[in-house]
Amino acid sequence: VNPPGDGQYKSGFDTISYAATAKNVLTVGSVADAVTSGARDVSKASVSYFSSWGPTDDGRIKPDVVANGDGLYSSLSATDSTYGTYSGTSMATPNACGSTALLLQQYKQLFPGQAMRAATIKDLLIHTADDIGNPGPDYKTGWGLVNVKAAADLVQDHASFPTKQRITENQISTSITTRTVNFVWDGTSPIRATLCWTDPVGATATTGEDDRTARLKNNLNLKIIAPNSSEYLPYVMPFVGTWTQASMDTAATTGVNNTDNVEQVRI
Repeated sequence: VNPPGDGQYKSGFDTISYAATAKNVLTVGSVADAVTSGARDVSKASVSYFSSWGPTDDGRIKPDVVANGDGLYSSLSATDSTYGTYSGTSMATPNACGSTALLLQQYKQLFPGQAMRAATIKDLLIHTADDIGNPGPDYKTGWGLVNVKAAADLVQDHASFPTKQRITENQISTSITTRTVNFVWDGTSPIRATLCWTDPVGATATTGEDDRTARLKNNLNLKIIAPNSSEYLPYVMPFVGTWTQASMDTAATTGVNNTDNVEQVRI
């Protein structure tokens, strides 16, 4: 287990312990509160000094998202009426988990008898997160700050206007290797598409340090094709392939992602 993200070891990078580097979990980092007197200002969501950073040894993006875990006033276990203020990723994670529970409840109310897949709820949180830190994903704040209102609005929009296909769940196979989803652009709004899937366990456990072998079993690829046939590819991290400490803090670029089981295209 690596030391905590104290800014000394590898300048704070590569400090997430093994349990939080798994492919299919939602790993949550901590930031300061972005809300003051009811007003949200994401510029205030500075990364907490104790929040560990990625990357994983094979260059996957971790943490996945960040949430407020800095000086959080919350319930305690002593009695039913005990509260206190604490800081830690152990506060940021239940913060994000509570938001997730509300989204699952909302979805159940809007779509009785249905439930989102694990990959879908993870995708929803990542897709609607507010980008902070380096443009695009990074190894300090992942895909950004959880924005549960944006996520809830998207679910509501999906229910109100199903032809928009705001949320699409599907499968591919050896015989069906491509899925196409058409959408209409309004000509002005930014475009964002996020793909997430639950990837099977690898053939062997990771035992060595800094093993750069990709952990993916199923390597799906996302792209957006414009009416003029121009193609837009997802984010990739410069650390993958260079494997230098300096590249851990380099802004994401775009290309074919052969590393992550979360892919996102922004236009």
